[in-house]
Order: sequence, then structure tokens, then C-alpha cells
Amino acid sequence: MMEITAHPGDDWRECPHCGLHCLLPPRTPGLVADCPRCGEVLWRMRAHRRTLPLAYALAALLFYLFAVAAPFLEIEVYGRFALARLGTGPAQLTAQGFGLAGALVFLVTLVAPAAKLGFLIIILGGLRFLPPALLKLLFRWYHALAPWAMIDVYLLGFLVAYTRLTLLASVHLDTALYALIGCMLCMAAADGSVDTEQLWRSLDARTPRSKLCYGGARMGCTACGFVNTATPGAACLRCDAPVHIRTRESVSRAWALLLASMALYIPANLYPFMVITKLARTTPYTITGGIEELAQNGLWPLALLVFFASITIPLVKILALGYMLISVQVRSTRYLALRTTAYRIIDFIGRWSMIDVFMVSILVALLRFDQIANVHAAIGAVCFGAVVVLTIFAVEAFDPRLMWDAERPLMSEAVGDAGE
Repeated sequence: MMEITAHPGDDWRECPHCGLHCLLPPRTPGLVADCPRCGEVLWRMRAHRRTLPLAYALAALLFYLFAVAAPFLEIEVYGRFALARLGTGPAQLTAQGFGLAGALVFLVTLVAPAAKLGFLIIILGGLRFLPPALLKLLFRWYHALAPWAMIDVYLLGFLVAYTRLTLLASVHLDTALYALIGCMLCMAAADGSVDTEQLWRSLDARTPRSKLCYGGARMGCTACGFVNTATPGAACLRCDAPVHIRTRESVSRAWALLLASMALYIPANLYPFMVITKLARTTPYTITGGIEELAQNGLWPLALLVFFASITIPLVKILALGYMLISVQVRSTRYLALRTTAYRIIDFIGRWSMIDVFMVSILVALLRFDQIANVHAAIGAVCFGAVVVLTIFAVEAFDPRLMWDAERPLMSEAVGDAGE
């Protein structure tokens, strides 16, 4: 630990999870620089700066375009056939009167992945000739969109839907499914090969500015981590995002979103999330009822997957975030590192609760045979989708640095060197 004796320069970053100002080491491919206080990774140094992630992103885009254009699944029920594409599920949800659920599925499976890939390709491909201000804006949007591009979660939802479809019909897996798997793998490879810090530095190198700004408070940018010396609300010197000492109204906004999700969590589990008709016999299914059916059919791994994704994860997120908010308000200094780790976990797992919503969208897209075999979405699916979205927003609204502010003054001067 050491004292800051000068204003931070380009090598200083504020940890987004504990607020510690850290001096980054020189770039060494393969080195991982993390926060010495809470362990958050500040810089994962990649060997390939641009070419490899650009190649992965272009491959993912090609897979995505093919997945959108080609058929996804085909089924046969008593001599009747149905075909679905990726957009069929959202369209059917909207036709059944659940437009918000349909819009949610459409956004996270079609719009967000396409925008994320498009932004990354433009940034990497246009690094040398497009305006830096535009590229910085797109790079900020790229990070904001990342949690909402849910192709990987959609494929798990497909796996659960597939087990139900095989009980009702003959299922044929079509080419779009394999293209979607390829898109998911290439997107993951592109995300894993992007050197975020180095890319910000490359964008910053094209922007003429004074490297240091004197006057005001030291504030780490939540978008890029750069430590600014400025007044609250000023633009970050590196990425142009507005900077503040801490996220504005973080606790009140997180509480409002969390309480709304708690209110919807109960009806999401009590009311049916879909109604299945088979040979003129109609059966409503709640989330727990669907889990029981999977277990009764011997599909214990899938039953456990749905149980954890649809019941355990939302409940854990609500309880954990509620505890963190209370600890901030009472200024508790207990278990700070553990609470920060818990925050990282609930931030990562929240999106995986969308499995049941995606399953319903796939079933309503294919089973449209009136009294022979039919699936309708129900109010429980809408409530559950709202719970997932609200908890994700609540976690994003919460500033985990507030937990560490109870341990020391807000504008603490303590710093440390980022280690390997």
C-alpha cells in the first residue's frame, strides 16, 4: 500500500467493485492484473490485440445471419407438420396477448446479439479510420449490451423445450440450431480474446487531450475505469462517459427494483406459466409443476437445472442483494470481501433464469395444432420474465463500492499495485 503523491495518470484505475485506486503493471501478454483488495480482474492482457477477436466476431455474425434465415425446428404431430424460425416464438407470444414477453425474447435473442457483434466488428475494423468519439460510444454500448445477448441461455431453454416436445411430437432439428451453436461459440471466443484495456488505450491514443486534469475530486469511470480528477458529472477523459464519485441514487434505485421483483416473484411461482393441450385435454403448468414432470420422466439433470435457474437463482439474488443493501445502510464492515464475491456471482448468474421464458417461446412457436397439441403462454411466464429483468437491473443499479465506503472515508487515498 502507498499514498498517492500526484494526480493519477493513464496507468491508474479504480476497481469497480471496491473503489481502490490501483496502478496497473506494464502490458505483458498472458498477465492478469487484479485488485489487491477484492480480487476483481482489472486487466486480462491478451496476446492478440485486434485480428483474432475480429475474426471470431465475423464468424459469429455469419453464423447468426444463417441462424436467422434458416428453419430452426420442425415437428410432426399425428400427420400434421409445423416449422419454426428464431422469430416465430416472439411473434406467437405477441399473438397470444403477451406482447411484453414476446418483445423481451425478441430483444435478447435477436436484437442484442446482432447489435453486440455489429458494434465489436465496427470498433475493431474501424479503429484506424473511424472517429474516436463514435468508437468510444459503441464500445460503451458493447459492454452494456453484453449481459443481454442471451444466445447461450436460449440454447439451454431449447434443451428443456426439446425434452417436452419429444413427449408430444416427432422433432427434427434443423440447420439454424447448429448455426446458433456456432454463433454462441464464436461469440464466446470473441469476448474472451478482446483485450478491453488495450482497446480503450488504442482509442484514447487517437484523441488529442491533456493527459492530466487538475482540480476537483478523484473519480473512477464506471465505463472504462480511468481515474479522473474532475467535478461530478464531467465527461471521462478517456471514454467520454459522465463520471461521479459513486453511482447516483444507487441504493434507492436498487431497493425500488428489488422490491418490485419480490412482489412479482410470488405470482410467478403460483400462477401457471403455460397451458398445454394434448388430445383435447388441457393441463396448466406452474414452474414447480414443470420441474416435477421432468423428474417423473427420469430427466433429473434437467429438473435440477430448471429448479436452480427458475427458483433458486432469483431467490438467492433477491436475498443476497437485499442483505448488501441493508449492510450499506447500516455501514457494516463485516465480510466485505465475501460480499463482493457474492455480488460478482449474482451479477453473473442472473441472466440464466431466462431458461423457462425461452422454453415457453419455443413451445408456443411449434405446438399450434388446436385440440390435438397446443401450448399457450400464461401470466406466470410474464411475471417470471419481469422478475428476471428487474433483478438484473437491480444488480446493475447497485454500486458495490458503497460497501467498502463503510471501512474508510469515501475519497480514501489508499492505493495498491495490481498483481498477477
